[in-house]
Amino acid sequence: MQSFLADAGADGKSLVRVVLSHYPGLTAGRLYQALRRRDIRVNGRRQHQDCTIAAGDTITLFLNDEILAGSAAVPAGSFPATPDPSEFYTIIYQDPLLVLVCKKPGISVQAAAGSGGKPQEPTLLDRARQDLREPGLELCHRLDRQTGGLLLLSRRPAALAAVRELMQSGRIIKRYRCLTLGRPDQGQPVVCLDGCLRYELTAWLEKVAARSEVYIHDQKQSGDLPIVTRYRVIRVYPGAGPEGEEVAELEVELVSGRTHQIRAHLAHIGHPLLGDGKYGRNKLNRRIRGRSGPLRRQQLYATQLHFAAASQGLLAYLAGRVFTVEPDFDWPEPGQSPSSVEFD
Repeated sequence: MQSFLADAGADGKSLVRVVLSHYPGLTAGRLYQALRRRDIRVNGRRQHQDCTIAAGDTITLFLNDEILAGSAAVPAGSFPATPDPSEFYTIIYQDPLLVLVCKKPGISVQAAAGSGGKPQEPTLLDRARQDLREPGLELCHRLDRQTGGLLLLSRRPAALAAVRELMQSGRIIKRYRCLTLGRPDQGQPVVCLDGCLRYELTAWLEKVAARSEVYIHDQKQSGDLPIVTRYRVIRVYPGAGPEGEEVAELEVELVSGRTHQIRAHLAHIGHPLLGDGKYGRNKLNRRIRGRSGPLRRQQLYATQLHFAAASQGLLAYLAGRVFTVEPDFDWPEPGQSPSSVEFD
């Protein structure tokens, strides 16, 4: 069983047309069979024949996920074949509303604002639209050029609005893994949605758009935005830093999602990301070597998207789903071993 809300584009259209456009993998024969069996409801009322839909109507289908191509595996033929996009991204999951990819580091997600007519490097969004033959694909959120990991794209405007509403209400949790110079111990302990203990950091962020840079303040200044960052220490590499300091691997949860928040906030408390040339210490970065030479990017990876069990509305079928990938760090050096202690 799945439900969705009819968006403005569905207003005045027939139930059959709206459902078939929402579920490309569903055949008309299956749909009419479901109508005859009264397995479709509109605003809670069973339907046995086609009817007209209004924007905002809730449509519920009592059909298997495999048939609807929702939270289960996508049926063969539901989506166009995808060329191998290994230099840009890997598809982790897709359904009629969303595409979840794992972005490669070093790829811009979209063209920079104000680029005008200047030639631009190919972007992930351009490549995904081309690969999937879907010019209407849109980014649900963004990642820095040098940050790899999970990135969510929407196939429909209603899905984009639904994702952003869930993110704003804290029902989609974004988590990252990163490597820092030194092991942080600041912050107040908090218990997160999944019951895990983390430390919570709060501060104020000033954005300087002209320089694509942010500053972190402990006390609010004019124009500052509040930020909340949570973290836990996963493991520690003793003496692995360029001056013999520890290197820590953290899992970071963004409660607020501001520009460069993780990089700037951790640097503000004295634990910059390895390889970060904007907020880190370049003098030390030049002495850090990765698997294939000097580090050329910050060691930060978006590793988890968690749809809270309380998720409702158009994306209720994803409630409780957790999507996870392993970070592709360019570190540690070959032979470097972490401490045997792991921190919960």
